[in-house]
Amino acid sequence: MKRLLFALLLLSSVFAIQIIDYYGSTCPHCSSTKALLAELGSEYEIELIEKEVSSNAENRAEMFGVYKEFGQDPSKGGVPTLLVDGKALIIGELTEEQWRNLLDDCLDGECPEGIFTKNTIDSVYVPDVSPIEETDEFQALTLWGLVAAAVVDSINPCTIAVMVMLLSIILISGGRKQMLLAGFVFTAVIFVCYVLLGLGILHVMGDPMLTDIFFKAATVGLFILAAMEINGYLSYKPGFFSVEMPMWLRPHAKKVIEKASSIPGVAVAAVFCSLFLLPCSSGPYLVVLAIISKAVTLNSMFYLMLYNLIFVFPMFLITSAIYFGYTTVEKVGETKEKYLRQIHLVSGIVLFLLFLYMVSLQLGLF
Repeated sequence: MKRLLFALLLLSSVFAIQIIDYYGSTCPHCSSTKALLAELGSEYEIELIEKEVSSNAENRAEMFGVYKEFGQDPSKGGVPTLLVDGKALIIGELTEEQWRNLLDDCLDGECPEGIFTKNTIDSVYVPDVSPIEETDEFQALTLWGLVAAAVVDSINPCTIAVMVMLLSIILISGGRKQMLLAGFVFTAVIFVCYVLLGLGILHVMGDPMLTDIFFKAATVGLFILAAMEINGYLSYKPGFFSVEMPMWLRPHAKKVIEKASSIPGVAVAAVFCSLFLLPCSSGPYLVVLAIISKAVTLNSMFYLMLYNLIFVFPMFLITSAIYFGYTTVEKVGETKEKYLRQIHLVSGIVLFLLFLYMVSLQLGLF
């Protein structure tokens, strides 16, 4: 008798239809789908695996991976998302009749393959879908941490120094209008280069194991950066143990900028300067990228754009202020030198606070 029961259980598990349900905790369509599947479970042999994606970054990353396997953009999806027998990806809520048709096909060994959404014209499945609400702790950190790091990065002394050098050269050789155009071109190219850099790093960090390593490394790096900036306030020496362009790079940056006598030349110089600025501006950016990768967010592109808009805003501001006569290149340079140590201090404090918060997240204190 026991052998018969075991055989029946084995057969039922073999013929069970596996459904992985990626759902959101506040999604009404998810609740309706769960109730319907529970009801259908009395007639069909269903192995239901539920995975909440709003507050669980690991489940959300897994769901995004499923989307990519099916060639679907996660930003165009939502919850509920259900994977049926590893073949049919259902995005949204189905009617009872539609679920019965699907389950009958799967029982007959003809489970349909592909994606079924309300935008699928030729499909019988016409679902309703809710947007994915991301509420995990790393997501909460992302926005305020991003803004704080971007502000610190935007007032970096070497970034301001490079901008002042460029504008002074163009102002002498081409006049105010040429300087305005050159400043905007330089700012735009730096913006594009840094966005592309961020996208590349996030792409490489797509593996969860690499993400954990990257996040921990960024946390350690953040402490080092904070120490370097505070040291820059306590005992400042140009280019020595502070977040600035190393002394050996400065002559090369100057040569590149001095050759930027035309708008195409400015664009080329901006590309090279984006590389020269990396030693003094990449630290906060890498920290933000670590936060974004850990959050596993659909808003990655928005965060990258926001960070880099904040990063380049002082460049835009300096260019405009000089053009409209509110200040001069000389005054901007003098102001930078006057408050150089204070800039390092504020930067160090903000970076240290970010370090403490990242540590607290890894220890589960929040």
